[in-house]
Amino acid sequence: MHIKCQTILFSTLLTCLSVHGFDYENPEDYPLMGDWAGEWIGATKGHERVRPQIYAQLLPTWGNHYRVLLVPELYNRSEPYLDVNVPGSHEKVIVNHDSFEIVFEGNSVKGVGKLYGDPVHFTLTKQDFVPNTLGLQPPLGATVLFDGSSLDAWHHQPDQPATWEIIGDAVQVATKSDPQNKARGIGGNILTKEKFSSMRFHMEFRYPVEANRSGQNRGNSGLFFRGIGEVQILNSYTTAGYWNEAGAIYKRVPAKVNAAGPPLAWQTYDVELQLPEAGGQTAMMTVHLNGRLLHNKMEIPCSVTEVDIMLQDHSNPLQFRNIWLKEF
Repeated sequence: MHIKCQTILFSTLLTCLSVHGFDYENPEDYPLMGDWAGEWIGATKGHERVRPQIYAQLLPTWGNHYRVLLVPELYNRSEPYLDVNVPGSHEKVIVNHDSFEIVFEGNSVKGVGKLYGDPVHFTLTKQDFVPNTLGLQPPLGATVLFDGSSLDAWHHQPDQPATWEIIGDAVQVATKSDPQNKARGIGGNILTKEKFSSMRFHMEFRYPVEANRSGQNRGNSGLFFRGIGEVQILNSYTTAGYWNEAGAIYKRVPAKVNAAGPPLAWQTYDVELQLPEAGGQTAMMTVHLNGRLLHNKMEIPCSVTEVDIMLQDHSNPLQFRNIWLKEF
């Protein structure tokens, strides 16, 4: 009875303390950010004759600039035609670099670039970013860790109620690096109260724009299967996909491809984790980010037969939703 009353009192106090948080940007204010798809028109040389696709990725960066990446294929480590950082606004980005000329404005654009020495025109159209497992519902018998209603399945260590902020159907990191939150005892990593055996795991997340940040300071969090390792969460949109970037088993194995989506878009992690039986020494992990295979039955040395799951407070205000798992 005494413990229950303490828990109720602590929860009541938390409701009286406003989280010093972060308001997400409106996606409509960033109409150019994200993926574009199109074709070369009348290419006569190279593989573009039979496969004329061309793609672009646009990302806001420091000081009213945009990173513009032009590639023959998205999310497949294809060598860029162009990778440049140029001044621009959220409504208009002008590229005139390395024989490429294009003005990004509206939803559909035309440009010209040199292919094997010849000027060739191309078109590009803005694309919606919708992973194929977005909105995947938990199957019968699944354990729902977060559905927007409460954080009852999570806590801070040592055994304190989770203080992250529920916003609609999502939960947003309340960071302990904010002095106001820290003074109120708000923020920090959250982890599941229970441990789980071998599982199929699903989670959706997104990060804000944070144009004034870069590298490990932009859109950083982590999905930890404690005792196994961390699947990195990071705004790695347009980056090379190193071993400390999105989809990597952090600083152990880089992702097969960089599948990170643009800021503000909801993304998905789907993980299958096979833990060893008692006395075993190896786990196997398969990871999909936004429906793309990053690790396939990767062997990880370990002896744990159950794990809890942790979401990291790395100071960035990521949001999470639709978190569930099914043990097998």
